[in-house]
Amino acid sequence: MPQHTLLVAALAAALAAPLPAAAETSADTSATGDASTLAAVRVTGSNIKRTDTETANPVQVIGREQLEATGKASVADVLRSISANTGNAANETSNSGWASGSAGIGLRGLSQKNTLVLLNGRRLANYGFPANGLSDTFVNLNALPLVAVERIEVLKDGASAVYGSDAVAGVVNIITRQNYQGAEIGGSVGTADQGGLDETKLKFVGGLGDLESDGYNILFSLEAYNRDRLDQDERDLTQSGIYSDKPGGRWNGWSAKGARYLINGASVPMLDGNGQCPDGTTLVASAPIDGLAGNTCGFNQAPFTTLIPSTKRWQAYANGTFRVSDNVEAFGEVLYSEVKGVSWFGSSPFFTLESGRFALNADTGLAEPVSSNLPANNPYNPYGRAVPIEYTFFNLGGTVKTNRSQSYRGLVGLRGSSERWDWEVGAFGARSSERETVSGGFANRWALADALATGSYNLLDPSATPQSVLDGINIATLRPAESKLQGIDAKVSGTLGRTWAGDIGFASGLEWRREKLDSNNPWQIDAGLQVRPAIAEVHGERTVTAAYAEAIVPLASRLELSVAARADHYDDFGDAFSPKLGLRWQPLDFLLVRAAASKGFRAPSLSENSDSTSISYGSVVDPRDPDLPGSRQNPTFFTVGNTDLKPERTRSYNFGVVLSPWANTNLSVDYYKIELENLVGTNNTQTLVTNDVPGAVQRDERGKIQAVYNRYQNLSDLKTSGIDVELRQRVPTDRFGTFNLSSAYTHVRDYRRPTVIGGPLVDYAGSNLGATLPKNKATTSLDWAYGDVRTALTWYYTSGYDQKASTTAQAVQDRVDSYSQFDLYVGYTGFEQLTLYAKIQNLGDEAPPYDASFPGIRAPYDFSQYDLRGRYFTVGFDYRF
Repeated sequence: MPQHTLLVAALAAALAAPLPAAAETSADTSATGDASTLAAVRVTGSNIKRTDTETANPVQVIGREQLEATGKASVADVLRSISANTGNAANETSNSGWASGSAGIGLRGLSQKNTLVLLNGRRLANYGFPANGLSDTFVNLNALPLVAVERIEVLKDGASAVYGSDAVAGVVNIITRQNYQGAEIGGSVGTADQGGLDETKLKFVGGLGDLESDGYNILFSLEAYNRDRLDQDERDLTQSGIYSDKPGGRWNGWSAKGARYLINGASVPMLDGNGQCPDGTTLVASAPIDGLAGNTCGFNQAPFTTLIPSTKRWQAYANGTFRVSDNVEAFGEVLYSEVKGVSWFGSSPFFTLESGRFALNADTGLAEPVSSNLPANNPYNPYGRAVPIEYTFFNLGGTVKTNRSQSYRGLVGLRGSSERWDWEVGAFGARSSERETVSGGFANRWALADALATGSYNLLDPSATPQSVLDGINIATLRPAESKLQGIDAKVSGTLGRTWAGDIGFASGLEWRREKLDSNNPWQIDAGLQVRPAIAEVHGERTVTAAYAEAIVPLASRLELSVAARADHYDDFGDAFSPKLGLRWQPLDFLLVRAAASKGFRAPSLSENSDSTSISYGSVVDPRDPDLPGSRQNPTFFTVGNTDLKPERTRSYNFGVVLSPWANTNLSVDYYKIELENLVGTNNTQTLVTNDVPGAVQRDERGKIQAVYNRYQNLSDLKTSGIDVELRQRVPTDRFGTFNLSSAYTHVRDYRRPTVIGGPLVDYAGSNLGATLPKNKATTSLDWAYGDVRTALTWYYTSGYDQKASTTAQAVQDRVDSYSQFDLYVGYTGFEQLTLYAKIQNLGDEAPPYDASFPGIRAPYDFSQYDLRGRYFTVGFDYRF
């Protein structure tokens, strides 16, 4: 057993030993009536039960009433709006990667792989397709049932000493209803003011038995949700694809590659004898689209670009608790979810033959370029020599992508208590299984080459091409992936004894888990058939064992010290040791001072430290583009894993105060700082292209960018710090009802990391130099309950950011504007057992702020921060019986 594990186990055993009798003596408070205090509970960030929920760690709690008033349709939507989620996480509006339709959370601007997501304090299986290339493994929040949630606790501090890996930026613990009796059904419908995105939601929750009187309780919930897709041609901002009236805008939503020859750097359209372009394209000047001289047969991509995928979700959840004896309970839970999302594959709605296309060599497994030259003997080549072309094959079908995900987690366990100790043991298994199908729009390399060599594909009149030729070229694909997690844990908690100041709280435990991730390529890719293959191949497995201990030691009547330590052993990279110290001091009844310091770690994900391979597609600003310097181009991105990666090591610091100067008032201000060493990542793609780094950037003979090569490595450091402010104020009145004001605000002071390996730290905060990272984000809600009516007005604020994505965008825009959105909720409970409600999201119909770097898929706003949902109406009911 590793030394650190032995150390923690010895510490736990030593602390668990009975203290001398002198330390145990205390006044018997139970006889005085003081025993009728608040029930002790576990707060996320500790395994020790306590009555005070304000601990040395800052925890934001989102209760059930708040969840209902938000109008959000999923756990992901709720968490995306909290202030500490400042960016760098996937959401379902990002549809150009393998994780399309899924959603994660990234606290503190760190990627979602640095935030641990728990369900009732235990882990879930990661989504089968990593995001952000192959870097980010994460829990798909869309697979979790909102209807069964009692509250969400967000720990905004490092917690590796308690939970191990992935808790660097914090922990999100989703806690479901317990000991629920009765039943409720509900439903809602919604639609956007501008049309589209129609949604329907149905739910049922039922509970049987009272644990105290009946000795058991069983809860079951079922939720069904359906939402239509939204494409770019359904919104005024994006439907034309033409942005030439905006700073730096051109025909960004158009493609000039419908049908054309490239002759001496100029565009020459492919026209038939009547001077007409092929069906689906329009004769337009090429310069407004890509800067080339001449005309082209281009097309507007807006009808074939998805802003928000369609979603169908079925989710079932059940938990049960059964009293075995007076002091022992058996418990279990089952979660099952099916999610289906459909969207146009963002970066390539149809197959286009152009320079920079690759295919795998079936013998070597290596990628090799596919020629875009039209052979000299092709009957549609008027030049008598091989010439490069750019051509979109509409009749191969669109690349409509369907992501199907099935996930579950099953848990069984026993827990009990004695006079001084609580104990619990549990075993769980979880899986997330993904299937991505693309209905068409991919090309068979050899069949396409044969069709161009023989002229059997009619380039000028595609409809005249024989169906047998189309069937030979067209490829539809299926990509499978599966993530598995099994675990066993045991823990004890209780009171060791007393110091002169109070009881010593203690907890310790052991954990074992096995993680496995398999993501496979469609067979057509491995066979070397598919042109422009998207590869996300990962095969990784690991076993983790851990031991931990923590204690809360009262030092004075209002001062306590918390200590925690955890040792983890990974069979693939080795050991990690994570200690933590915290202080909680309440010098006055209305003032609490808290501080914590910890060391933590993040194990390299299975996709980062295995022999993984990623070939993906996106956009990058190329200042050396031979046709239009500073324009966005779409090269192929190659990224490979690294089996020699070291874990990321972190230091986290937190200092804060909590003020309660009046009844029903609570104000907290917390400063945080995270220092991360051995940052796992790749060189910044934009920096590589901007500096035209040899060996990393590949160009064709004209200087057109073809590919960018990267590898996961331990870069150097990342440092970030900021401030959280949270306010809760309740104002009850006799005549006018009860008012509640709550606000959570996060300010990112700095976010410094290197752009290339070994490079200096550069501050990303308040800019879009990498992932967009606004400095300020806040959520403020004012609700009012009067009689049978309850209303809530919520203000979501995101600050603007400096334009640093490219020198071209900087030349026309200094800063991207801030964004404010107001949501309104109105509920009526005047009918017996029935609640009627209406919600309006984005009351002012605010559009996302314009970003001249066009970070969206052919849209001028950042998909990671905003969407084009617009004003949205929802009406619904809940009936309890």
